[in-house]
Amino acid sequence: MTPLRIAVFASIFTSATLSHAANLSRNANVVVCQPNAGCIHHTIFGHDYKILSTDRFTVMVFLSSEGRYTRADLSITNLTPTPINLYPQDFHIQALASRSRVFLYVPPSQLEDLPTLTRTSAEIDEPDTASPHLKAITIPPNQAVHGRVYFERDPRATPQQVNVVLPIAGTVFKFPDVIKP
Repeated sequence: MTPLRIAVFASIFTSATLSHAANLSRNANVVVCQPNAGCIHHTIFGHDYKILSTDRFTVMVFLSSEGRYTRADLSITNLTPTPINLYPQDFHIQALASRSRVFLYVPPSQLEDLPTLTRTSAEIDEPDTASPHLKAITIPPNQAVHGRVYFERDPRATPQQVNVVLPIAGTVFKFPDVIKP
């Protein structure tokens, strides 16, 4: 191939690549749970989970208020051919009100005054270990982890729109929801 042909090929390839890159979203690694993104709702043991799937992960979230905390029950499936590292301490809840606030992850060792769990008839078949605390873990390919995480919460707040923000292996999943006091 002559130097002129190499230069022409490089020019065409570079302009096509830059043109394609200009059309990409600035937040290509942020996926928001919305119907047009394939987000669905599914009731499991009486809880309305939001489920968002990409080609790399399936993430399920259910929020509830538990004492002074907001609890998120999560399931994360690694659909990639390689293991991924998961760090719940990177998770948080972002309030969307005019006074935007971030509610941080609370490690299990710092939880205080959790109310006693009362089981509903739908949860009778659910084992006590079905939702342990989610810990930092490596998720093998084509495997899932399940667990619960707790976040700070303002018990005096009125119901507020929030995003549950879950950074997972280079992709940030956001699940819009409402926290009720």
